[in-house]
Amino acid sequence: MKLFSKKSVTAVLSAAALLFTSCDSLADDVLVEPSDWSEGVMETPYYLMSSIGANMYISSDSLHLAWSDDGLTWTAFNSNGAVQTTNSGSNHYRDPSIFRLNDGTFVLLAADFTSSGEIQDLGSRSDLNYWGHPKSTIYVAFSNDLINWTKGHFLKLTEGTGKDGAVRHCWSPRAVYNKQYKCYDIYWVGDNEEGVNEVYLTQTYDFYSVKSLKDNVIYSPGCSVINAAVVKSGSSYYLFARDDDVDFATGSGGDIQVAKSERWGKGFTRISSDYINRVNGQFTPENVMYPCVYKLTDNKTWVMHVNKKNDPTTFSTYVTTDISDSSSWQAASAADPALTFTLPGANIDTSVVMITQEEFDALDAVY
Repeated sequence: MKLFSKKSVTAVLSAAALLFTSCDSLADDVLVEPSDWSEGVMETPYYLMSSIGANMYISSDSLHLAWSDDGLTWTAFNSNGAVQTTNSGSNHYRDPSIFRLNDGTFVLLAADFTSSGEIQDLGSRSDLNYWGHPKSTIYVAFSNDLINWTKGHFLKLTEGTGKDGAVRHCWSPRAVYNKQYKCYDIYWVGDNEEGVNEVYLTQTYDFYSVKSLKDNVIYSPGCSVINAAVVKSGSSYYLFARDDDVDFATGSGGDIQVAKSERWGKGFTRISSDYINRVNGQFTPENVMYPCVYKLTDNKTWVMHVNKKNDPTTFSTYVTTDISDSSSWQAASAADPALTFTLPGANIDTSVVMITQEEFDALDAVY
């Protein structure tokens, strides 16, 4: 691996980029047609994990990358240092996710924390109200090679409000290609007027504008949920999220539940009230968050990594070969001692995309 150099620092446009407004509809000629990429037929032998660091420094609240060729052993690029950041406001963002567009290029989506302070530290010039700057926008940038990120801008997803009329936050933005409507769907976590977090969906053709700013809730199980992550298995979609209403006395909340949708865009229903990471009993919260879910190269084993909330540097890993059964998840070491996972340092907010040999070689040459 080559170490990071200033010459390889990603170029990102400054914060002067305009905030793009929404429109109710776009012309037919901007429809996103299916491609070999969206159909999943291209050869992509490497996993690429995006994340941020576990602290609230700028160097931590920036894009970190790691790779694996088997989904088990992960190696950080750039010695686990940041490979991209935004030159806007405080320069912070969180919840980064890289999504491959239908033309084979990439888009980076992240929660906009650019109004937050530099660090959260009583002895610094920090903004101690780190979480108190809700934004209705997300950060967006594009790349052809996963090295150079350009056209950085903010995309507004909602006109909704949170509790007491505050701006609704847009956390954990992720993208899915919608073949039926030939567009991209951004799903994200936002707070409603009662302060309860739900999962919303906003459609776009180009990640510069959205079709509508009207609320479209796709998951609201009756508790506050955060860290939503969706994967597809067969024709069904599975949404993993943390129940954030924690009650240690009753054992409710604080862990990961899974919901299912038979058809994308029609909403998710929780499979059961079980917390899938509580493999030793349902009564004691493990207090984990940030589920990262992907399938191994055997094409049958699903993996979920989670972080301890109070110790985000600690990972736990669970596996199943039946994603439709919420009771089938096991600790990886108990399921198969050969399933030994090595993860890239103290990183959180992780998500995974598949990349080609050529794309991996280019990253390896720079970082």
